[in-house]
Amino acid sequence: MRAEIRSTLWELMKEEVESLCGTSHRPLVDARYRRAGSDDGIMYFDGRKERIKRPRVRALQSDGSEREVVLKTYWQARSSKNIEAQIVSFMEEGLSARSAARVSGKALSSSELSRRFVAHSAGRLEEFRRRDLSKDDSFGLMIDGVFLSRELVVIVALGVQSDGSKRVLDFSVGSTENYEVAKGLLARLVERQFKVSGRLYAVLDGAKALHKAVMEFWPDAVIQDCVIHKERNIYPHLRKSDHEECGRLFKRLRLAEGSEAGMEALQDLRKFLKARNAQALASLEESGERLIALQKLNVPATLNTSLQSTNLIENAIHNYRRQTSRVTRWNPKGDQVERWSATAFLWVERGFRKIKGHQEIGELVKALARV
Repeated sequence: MRAEIRSTLWELMKEEVESLCGTSHRPLVDARYRRAGSDDGIMYFDGRKERIKRPRVRALQSDGSEREVVLKTYWQARSSKNIEAQIVSFMEEGLSARSAARVSGKALSSSELSRRFVAHSAGRLEEFRRRDLSKDDSFGLMIDGVFLSRELVVIVALGVQSDGSKRVLDFSVGSTENYEVAKGLLARLVERQFKVSGRLYAVLDGAKALHKAVMEFWPDAVIQDCVIHKERNIYPHLRKSDHEECGRLFKRLRLAEGSEAGMEALQDLRKFLKARNAQALASLEESGERLIALQKLNVPATLNTSLQSTNLIENAIHNYRRQTSRVTRWNPKGDQVERWSATAFLWVERGFRKIKGHQEIGELVKALARV
């Protein structure tokens, strides 16, 4: 294929030479241009730099001197823009600038690739923030944070739509996962026309700051605290010999269908923790019936796996971390974090699938309208 491309380019350059100079055996009379043999050249194609032969043409000037004429076809073929998008896509897939430079046969230097990725990621950030959220048929919202360093956190909002599809709605960068950062994120969502037709169903990790921010914008929201987070938080307060029974009770809670079964499972868990450890019980009571908010809507238990924990957004964050893992130093003063985050989340979204049990979402939407 590469040989065919080189051959085609050579023919195109010959045609341009003939249009300037005439045929080789019958040159144009009093022509301004003349053939000047050939020389080594380069072209950029399929993510690499290729060595080629190029014809040369010289032009007669008014003072009798001659100058080299760069053929238009050759000028286009040797433009690095031909492979820029492809090489930048290598970096989006996780290659460093140095690795992308090696893969491309050093068509561009690593420093040049870094500069181009800065411009590319700035465009991706603009694309991400300009997406129209008003057309989304959303009912659910998940919020969680990812710490990039000790004093740098990205709070992410994930929307769940009525057909079961997911979308990273937006993110905010702050020093901690606090109320003000979360409030700024949700304010921008409202400004970008994120809305739900009925009551909002929100799944949170139990953080009070996130809970307060959501209730400020959607006072009637149904908030489900992540059951898996709560289980992890309780284990450190229990003896190891009690972990197995605690895990069994939490599993029963996760599988419960309907308000009655959910309440019964929660009460049994309360009794177990009350007899074991006061701090474990206090941790459970922090969430209380928010742990069975989904069951209280009396919807099919097939939705429990996806909508009773923050696993959906945590999986997105896991892939985001993998995509940004080669960044060794984050600079909160500029737009580096925003650029990389927008680029990474757009990449992460390409792997999204509909949530498990999405066929039953209609029942949940109806239940939210009834509450």
